[in-house]
Amino acid sequence: MITEVLLEQVEESLRTPVLFEGFLEAGAQAAQALLVLGKVARTRFWMPPSMVNRLIAESDPVFTADRTTLRAEAFSPCCGVYARLDLPEVGGLGEGCTNVDLSEATRTVLAGVVAQDPLHLTVRGEGIRLRTLDGQNDESVVPLPDRWVSGFAEVAAVTAGAVKKAELDKLEARNFLRRLPVAVGRSWAVASGRGLRLTSRSGGDSIPAGGLHRLRVVEPLIRFVQGLTVHTRPDSEVATWVLQLERARLAVTLSPEPSRGFSGEGGWLNALAGGLEAPEPVAGRAGHDVVDGRWFPRELPSGSAPANGRLAKARELVAAGAVRLLPDGGYEITRGGSVQRVRLMPAGCTCAWWAKHQETRGPCSHVLAARISAAES
Repeated sequence: MITEVLLEQVEESLRTPVLFEGFLEAGAQAAQALLVLGKVARTRFWMPPSMVNRLIAESDPVFTADRTTLRAEAFSPCCGVYARLDLPEVGGLGEGCTNVDLSEATRTVLAGVVAQDPLHLTVRGEGIRLRTLDGQNDESVVPLPDRWVSGFAEVAAVTAGAVKKAELDKLEARNFLRRLPVAVGRSWAVASGRGLRLTSRSGGDSIPAGGLHRLRVVEPLIRFVQGLTVHTRPDSEVATWVLQLERARLAVTLSPEPSRGFSGEGGWLNALAGGLEAPEPVAGRAGHDVVDGRWFPRELPSGSAPANGRLAKARELVAAGAVRLLPDGGYEITRGGSVQRVRLMPAGCTCAWWAKHQETRGPCSHVLAARISAAES
C-alpha cells in the first residue's frame, strides 16, 4: 500500500513540473506580501451606484516563473489596482504559470509567520503548497477571470516606456506611505526635499496620484520597506509605485481614478487597427517590469481577453462600407443617420466619445475604423 502511494506521488510530480520549490527568505515579509496580494484581490475600491454592495468572487495571485524571477500578481475586483510581488533572488526556478485562490485557511497559515520563521513554498502547474512551523495548506488552480487577462494587457500598455520619476530612501519612503490619504481625491505627487508631497495642481514634473488612498493596501509591508521608486510616462495618467523590500519588491499600479478599471481601457487598439496581429502582450501573455524596462513571459493557465467593443464596431463600420476617404485626407463615417468626421494626423473625431476622452482611454470606434481603412488601402 505504501509503495502504491509513493508511486502515485512520483507519477504526479512527473505530470506537473515544479515552477518553484524552496524557502522564501525573510519569511514574515514574504508572508505579509502574499497577504497584501490576497487583500488586493478581495477589495473592491470602487462600487458603481447600480451595483448591490456584495462580495464579488475573483481570484488571488497568478504565480509566474521564468528561470530568473518568481512573480505573484493580483488585480482588485474593480480591476483598478494591479499589484505584483517580484522575488528575483530565489533559486531553483522552472518555467510556467498557475492561478490560485488564497483561502481563509492559507491566509491563517501566512498570518502566523513572524520574525525569522521559515516559509516554504512549492509552486506547480496545478497549484501551490505553503508550509510553516505552525502548519501547511494546499491551494489548487482556479479559473482565471477574463477581466484579469484584459487587465494584464492594459497594464503592460500603460507601463511600457515608463521612466523613474522619484526615488525615496527608507526613511522618506516609510514616512510617505504612512501619510497616504484615507479618502478619494484627485491629486499629484511632487518632489519636496528628499521626499514627496501631494498637491491638487499638476505641473511639469508632477506624478499622477489620483485615488492614492488605494495604495494604503500596502500598510502591512511598511515596516519592511527599504525604499520607494515611482515610475510613469510623460503626460500619463498612470503611475507605478514600487516598494523596495529585502530581496524583493512590490509594484502597485493604480488606474487614473477608482471608477476606471484597467480592463476597460484601450491601450492596444491603435496597434490592432493598424493591422498588428495579437502579440503576447495584447493577449496578456507578457508582462512589463518598469524597474528594469524588460518584458517577461506569462503563460496563462486559462482565460482569454474579451473582444473589445470599440474595435468590433470599427470593423463593422468598415465592412458595411460606412467609411469614406475625403479629398483633404480626412474620413467621413456614415451609419444610421449619424455622420462623423475623422482625421488621423493628428487624431480627432466629432463624436461624443472623443469630446469626452480624446485618446486617454484609447480611440473611439470611428478613428479605429479610419485607421483600419487606411491600413487596408
